[in-house]
Amino acid sequence: MTDKDITHLPINNLQPNPLQPRGVITPDSLSELVDSIKKHGVLQPLTIAHTPAGYQIIAGERRWRAAKLAGLVEIPVNIVETTPQGMLEMAIVENVQRTDLNPIDRGKSFDRLISEFHLSNSEIAARISKSPAFVSNSLRLLDLPDALKDGLISGVISEGHARALAAIPETQPMIEAYKMILKEGGSVRRAEALARIFKNKLAKPNELQDSSKAKIINELIAEMASSLQSSLGKNTSVKMRRSRIETAIQIVLKGTPEETEGQLEKIYKSLSNGETKEGSELSAEDTSSDGGRSEAEVSSEVGSVTKPAKPPEYSNPFEPFNPTDY
Repeated sequence: MTDKDITHLPINNLQPNPLQPRGVITPDSLSELVDSIKKHGVLQPLTIAHTPAGYQIIAGERRWRAAKLAGLVEIPVNIVETTPQGMLEMAIVENVQRTDLNPIDRGKSFDRLISEFHLSNSEIAARISKSPAFVSNSLRLLDLPDALKDGLISGVISEGHARALAAIPETQPMIEAYKMILKEGGSVRRAEALARIFKNKLAKPNELQDSSKAKIINELIAEMASSLQSSLGKNTSVKMRRSRIETAIQIVLKGTPEETEGQLEKIYKSLSNGETKEGSELSAEDTSSDGGRSEAEVSSEVGSVTKPAKPPEYSNPFEPFNPTDY
């Protein structure tokens, strides 16, 4: 920019940028700038656009307001031709590069570029010479609870604090952690530690619920095994186990083949719906003896046991159960 590009305009002829990304400019925040302008004048010209509505400020609104408070009647300006999108982009670039925007105002300005001018995160990043991650992180801050947004705007917490607390998945615990940071004057590391603590606390109820469900299922399995064992007799041992892919039942009948023949026949008829083919009767000669014990193991895939179309005439001690009911 050369001196030929700079002109002076009456200070009251200028208008604030309607697309100004900065939120609120209070007179109190301008006191030091007012004192400087009274001593040295406005050292850096304002960038303005000549629009159908008049001369609108693109960059330098704080200097313009401070100059008015200092009593100046004219102010140096540089007039450029641009579009509404260009006005917003230039205002954002200047404020971001000078770190004049608080994180929430910065996020809102990026959101406007996306919603009003359909720019992508990468396109915004290229215009402000920042990374796409910088843009994404700024936009995420807009999802924070109002309490944390106010803290960022007022400067009581940093952007690092806010990003750490944002890891807490629920709003109320996030606010509680924020209050603890304010009370302790905690660092960003303290905020990260609190986020881990609250996340762990929120995860425990689900773990306890899953454990409770598993306990209920195990108790039902044990109850069914005990019921089967009682129905078959004192010399019977019944074990049941269940996984995600199968349910297994082990039945051990203690005794000689002669002593256990009736029980084995009962089990066979129960599982075959009481139908016995000719020549399929079990006898002591058809079974082998091993230390006075015989075993019958039944393994069934989950859902493979179905109720008979016609119930048997006798009482079935092995009432089928549906694994999905538990």
